[in-house]
Amino acid sequence: MSNPMLPLAGTRVVDFGQLTAGANMAAMLADLGADVIKVESASYFDLFRYSKREPGMDWWNKSPYFKFTNRNKRSLAIDLKHPKGHELAFELMCRSDIVVENFRRGVLDGLGLGPAAVAARNPAIVFASVSCQGETGPNRMHRTYGCTLDAMGGIAALTGYAGERPAITGAELNYPDQVVSLLAAGFVISALREVRRTGKGGHLDIAQREIVSFLIGEEIAAASSGASGAHEARRGNDDGMALLQDCFPAADGHWLAVSVENEREAAALERLIGPAPDRREALCGWVAARSSNDAAKTLRRAGVVAWPVLDGRDLLAAPDRVGCSLKHGDDGMLYKGMPYVLEGLPFVIRRPAPDLGQDTGDILREILEKSDADIASLDADGVTNDIPKAAA
Repeated sequence: MSNPMLPLAGTRVVDFGQLTAGANMAAMLADLGADVIKVESASYFDLFRYSKREPGMDWWNKSPYFKFTNRNKRSLAIDLKHPKGHELAFELMCRSDIVVENFRRGVLDGLGLGPAAVAARNPAIVFASVSCQGETGPNRMHRTYGCTLDAMGGIAALTGYAGERPAITGAELNYPDQVVSLLAAGFVISALREVRRTGKGGHLDIAQREIVSFLIGEEIAAASSGASGAHEARRGNDDGMALLQDCFPAADGHWLAVSVENEREAAALERLIGPAPDRREALCGWVAARSSNDAAKTLRRAGVVAWPVLDGRDLLAAPDRVGCSLKHGDDGMLYKGMPYVLEGLPFVIRRPAPDLGQDTGDILREILEKSDADIASLDADGVTNDIPKAAA
């Protein structure tokens, strides 16, 4: 199932990742050829397995959200709280190149599976810890979500409309989780390159809050320096550098995004829709009388930047949609793909997201050198149980 041409072929990853922040980061590594082993158990598995839950048998293996973020991985079901499960997990980590986790701070240390314990046996390990607030500081043990990270990181103060409350990205987008999963994958790959150069691994402390704030670093720097115009109020779709920028409703029920950047474009707009004391109001009326596509094409021909606001269905139907971001698997599902293209190496779903514990036996035999008798004993002791109690 692996492709030796992929850049991370031959790299082994132990994935304790949950949801987007951890699991999608590990999926990026799997897409690049790494053997990513997702470690879960019947009593504690990725929360995405609950998403879009439907009644019936085997519901924990049906979630599309889980499948999006766990393609190209293998699944190992072991109970980390069982002494034998703990031993298996530790041995697997010591025989791997990378560990990915986004547990609450202190969980793995409390189990004896933290970065220091593993590095003592495997000094070349890259141990990537994604957390909301980082490993240190007064908020390290606080639980946060994407919406609270929007707020604590500063993004929410800049998003929304003038005179209205701050806007958060919400559960359907969860911008902080999406962004950290992409950046963290890059951090891990950089650390792995350093390991291959020096033989020394390390612990990556990846704080989502810090990444969110990094993304608006210019705003923070300007505010701290007292620069004129720093920390501007929320202004919706307006851009201080444009003469006019907003979204306008069209006759077909869709919206049209228009940006008039300079006086030359403003003159082009006036020639098209005529002079008016209120340019915004006039453009709103002009767009409202046309379909979004016709209005966009007419404005672009006149020299004004405009494009219909596309939703998911529109993007799927677009003839020039970005192919790397979507991929059909052999199971018929449409997967969220990679945000980049490797020349000569198209994104491939080598294996669909695994059922809970689907590869337990193979991993125990191949990597941990367990016999069939050993595996049967672990199963009898409940160490490798892959059926949640609620379904037993």
